[in-house]
This record gives sequence, structure tokens and C-alpha cells, in this order.
Amino acid sequence: MTKSQNTGIDLDVLLDTPLASIDDFNERAANDTGVDLHLVRADGTKTGVILQVIGEQSERIQAHVFRTINARRREEEIAKRKGKNADIRPIEDDVELTVEKAVISVSGWRGLREEFSEANLRKLFGKNPSFVQQVLEKSADAAAFTPSSSKA
Repeated sequence: MTKSQNTGIDLDVLLDTPLASIDDFNERAANDTGVDLHLVRADGTKTGVILQVIGEQSERIQAHVFRTINARRREEEIAKRKGKNADIRPIEDDVELTVEKAVISVSGWRGLREEFSEANLRKLFGKNPSFVQQVLEKSADAAAFTPSSSKA
């Protein structure tokens, strides 16, 4: 038996005792839980608008990304089989993909008169590109979706 001189704790028992379970970790579920994002204008001033943002590792966002990429790959494969080169995708397609990912990342809002909807989100994001960036950054912030734990 090896005891810590500082604490008197039996180190052999401590090292042989599991401290956690696989079930203690679930990043996917944590990413499905929305967190508040207080939107700011490009100059840093507060808007008073709060968006509920889900994490990019959530089932919803992952499914959207997979569907989009798979559709693009199918189109390219069909063109290849027909002996055609795949069309060059215009930059507008990438911008649209970025906006759609931001739309999928928001599950609600507070502070706006209009009813929350994907159409209204597209309208808001179309007029305010910096809001799209804020949503994507928040959604990608793994720490924002990591529950604190006293087990550490």
C-alpha cells in the first residue's frame, strides 16, 4: 500500500478506482442544448437581440452538413459518369451554404418583434453578414457546450 505523504490517501486504491463512466461524456447531447448569443453590431455595440444557438456537433447541424456534402458529391459523380467535368461552383453557393449552416444553428430568438422563423433568420442574416459570423463562431465554440462538472 502506497500512501500519499501529503494527504494520507491510499494511492493504489485511488489509481485502481474508475473515476468516470463513458456515460459521463456526451458532447453530442450537450451540443443539442442551445446557448445564448447576444448579437453585437460590427462596431461592437449591443443590439438587444439574443439568439439561441446550438453547437456544430449537434445531430441537427451534422445531418445538414452531411446532406449538403453528399448532394454535391452525387452531382459530381453523375457528371463524371456522363463524361462531363463537374461545373465549377460559384462563390455564391459557398456563401449560401454558410448562411444555411447559420440558419440551422439557431433554434430561437428574443428581442425582435418578428416571429422566429427560418425565413426571418435568412432576412436578418442577409442584411447583417456579421451576425452569420457570430452565430458560426458561437456554434463552433466547444467550451460553450461543455457542461461544467464537479467530478473533475
